Parts: sequence; structure tokens; C-alpha cells
Amino acid sequence: MSEGDATEWPVVSVIVPAYNAAEFLEGAIDRLLHQTLSNIEIIVVDDGSTDATAAIGARVAGAHASVHFFQQERNGGVALARSRAVAESRGEFLWFVDCDDDWAESALDKLVTAARSTGADVVICGAEYVYPGQRRGLAAPALPQPITGAAAFGLLLDGDITGHLWNKLFRRALASEIEFTPARVHSDLAMVAQLIAASDRVAAISDTLYSYVVRDGSIIRSGSRRAESLLLVEQAVTTAAITLDTRIIGSNSYGYFRLRYVLLSGLKDALSGPYDAEERDEIVAELRSRLTWRLVLLAARRRDWKRLALAATAKVSVGLHRRVLRLAAEQGAA
Repeated sequence: MSEGDATEWPVVSVIVPAYNAAEFLEGAIDRLLHQTLSNIEIIVVDDGSTDATAAIGARVAGAHASVHFFQQERNGGVALARSRAVAESRGEFLWFVDCDDDWAESALDKLVTAARSTGADVVICGAEYVYPGQRRGLAAPALPQPITGAAAFGLLLDGDITGHLWNKLFRRALASEIEFTPARVHSDLAMVAQLIAASDRVAAISDTLYSYVVRDGSIIRSGSRRAESLLLVEQAVTTAAITLDTRIIGSNSYGYFRLRYVLLSGLKDALSGPYDAEERDEIVAELRSRLTWRLVLLAARRRDWKRLALAATAKVSVGLHRRVLRLAAEQGAA
């Protein structure tokens, strides 16, 4: 394909990182090949898998001209795999999917149509979490018309726009302005913050187009160490905020983001993750020193009673906070 003939370029590059995903990869590619939007390319990057992922990816790519397979020499994490895939992509837009999830056949058709009709750099759709025997909806933000990237960034800080990659279509040109934060967990949030901050217009459609399947091995259920990743994500979001407007750092929206994603997530990780006692005590002490009553009260202002209880108890007593964490986990499992 000649780079000078842009009419032959794919409309969308679908980014598929894969690590030990032999069980799901071929099915995911097959579902993507059945998208009603036909002019797409599928970029699969094997992130140093130890199972048959690489063999499956190479075989399927050999059978389909629109599927391109690349292999990392060693496992470096999903962010680096996505960075490699984006570097190899040619589409006007990017869509990031996880190969063990599901999506509507019309997903890309509807997302691209919205991007074309609104001129948006980012389009957000509705999605759902799929748990064993249960589905929980994730509504797109109610945006009657496109908003600026700066306004969307504020909604991201407030939690009205989620930090998930998979329910969003991005103009590929935005990716040249971001760093792929090498966080092992929550790297989606770092990327979404940077991409939205770099955008001019953000739109949303109400259609539920993506199903995130929560499995026992999913990152959000794993007990991995998250302290380093949370620090990297905080730095990425803070840098994006400063790039937009230095005043954001002093805003209630930024404080609410830090409360949720940095301090409370960090405390939960420290108290439940695989740390020794000395590490745990050091992390907990550092996070509690950053947890001010002003930040605690931000949860109250937003009537976020669950996080208010978690933040207030963390400020007062680690033991009490542990009990509230256990109660929250029991209620979530019920």
C-alpha cells in the first residue's frame, strides 16, 4: 500500500494487545472481522506470551490481509504493547479492545458515524460490565452536543467520564501527543486523560456497544502490587492537567480525582496487596499524610457516601478503615 494514496488507508486501526490470550484471541479477531464497518485494520501485539498466543496471532494474520501481527521480545505490560501497536497503525481512528471482551458488530460503524457528523476527536459510547450471572450498565455521559477537550477532562476528573479505553474511539493524530505510561494497572486512565487533554472536541452516543467481561484473573480483581502504577498514573494525569491549565491542580475536581484514584486506591492496595509489614506501613503512612480533611469533604459535597466513609475512617484510624473496606467488599460480593 502506498502511503501517498490515503484513500486506501483504513478508517480505524483496532488495537489488540494480547498476553497469554490463546483461549480468546482467534475468536476476538473473528468478531472484529465481522464489524459492519469493513475498512479497518486489526493490529495484534503479543506481549511476550508463554502460551500459544503468538502462533495463533501469526497464523490468523497470515490468513487475513487486514490483520497485522507483531511480537514483543519480552513481557513489558499492556501500555508498551499498545504503544507498539499504535506505532504500527495507519487508521484515521484508533479503537482499543481487550481480546477476552465482546462488542456489538455495529460498534465501529456507529462510533465513526458520530465522529464524522460531529467532527469529534474522541467519541464515547455506552458499555456494560459482565460478571458471572450479572450485567451492570456503564452509561455514556449525557452530552447533547460535543464539548471541548478541556471540559471533557474536567468530567473525567469528576468521574462523569470513565478512564476506560475500550468505550472510546480516538482520532489517531492525538496519539502523537501522549506518552504511553508504563503502568501495570490503571494504564487506561493515564492514556484517556492524555488523549482527552489533547483533543479539541469530545462527543458521546448512548448506544451500549462494548461488554467488558470481568473474570477471576482480570486486573480489577487481581491482588497485584499497584503502588508504583498508581504513582505513574497520578503523574500522567497531573501533567495532562498542567498542560491544559495550571489552575486545575488546585480545583475540587482534581482533588476528587486524587482522593479516589490515588489515595483511596493506594490505601486499598497497601492494605490488601502482597507487601511486607514495613512496606505496608510506609505506604499507608505516606498516603494518610496526603489525605486532608478538605479532600475528605469533597466526597460529602458529591454525596459519594461510600468514599466519604472510606476517606473519613482512613483519616481517623487504619483499623477502622480496614473494617469499612471489608464491609464494602462483602456488600460488593452480595
